[in-house]
Amino acid sequence: MKVHVMNADSESHGSDMRQLTFGRDEDDSPAWSPDGKKIAFVSIRAGVSQIFVMNADGTNLRQLTNGNVENIHPTWAPDSQRILFNTTKFAGATAANGRDVPSDNKVIGEQIDKKMDLATVRVDGTDLKRLTNGGGYTYASFSPDGSSILHRRVDGAKSQIFVMNADATNDHNISRESTLDGWPAWSNDGKRVVFSRRVNDRFQLFMMNRDGSGVVQLTDAAGEFVNPRWSPDGAKIMCARRLGNTNLVIFPAPT
Repeated sequence: MKVHVMNADSESHGSDMRQLTFGRDEDDSPAWSPDGKKIAFVSIRAGVSQIFVMNADGTNLRQLTNGNVENIHPTWAPDSQRILFNTTKFAGATAANGRDVPSDNKVIGEQIDKKMDLATVRVDGTDLKRLTNGGGYTYASFSPDGSSILHRRVDGAKSQIFVMNADATNDHNISRESTLDGWPAWSNDGKRVVFSRRVNDRFQLFMMNRDGSGVVQLTDAAGEFVNPRWSPDGAKIMCARRLGNTNLVIFPAPT
């Protein structure tokens, strides 16, 4: 698996796709910086997931994390100066003693998520800052204005959605009584959250206000709807749908 880019308006069905990373290592989870100048991604080196960053054309590759702990899910601060990511650095959990990818699609994430905390680092690899303690913090992202961090938090059998201030204060549950939510994502204006919730033995998409009010179910169909994302203009929502194979689905966002 490697990082590639292609033009969004391409009419050649991907034949003009350009490969940006090379070599024998597996590269995934690419994320554009908001200014479009850089790409953060995960590269599995010697069996360990590390955060890397490069220019949008693949040049100036830089490794931001190191050691034998897991570092995953990079996302950007709105000013493109810092990268937010999940790490087991502070719990000391390595890939060898905690990574377990579930195969039944009935849970969210992996066992090692219980050891994950949130941290940020500058794009030059300096100023690593720990944000959380105690583990269970994953799928995190800054709000569009940079004031808050949305994330999923696992606690035993519970998987719920929380919002905290950007400095990690005032972390609060917005899933309320629901206990199996995941894959949260901000709307383009930061006022709403789209996410997956397990109902009737399958994951469906839901939407709510950033304070947890106004919950609305968006899908009710066969398969598992996971990892939703809002389009930059707020007009559409994209997600993965697991129904036999996994496919991408795009549909109009509710107003």
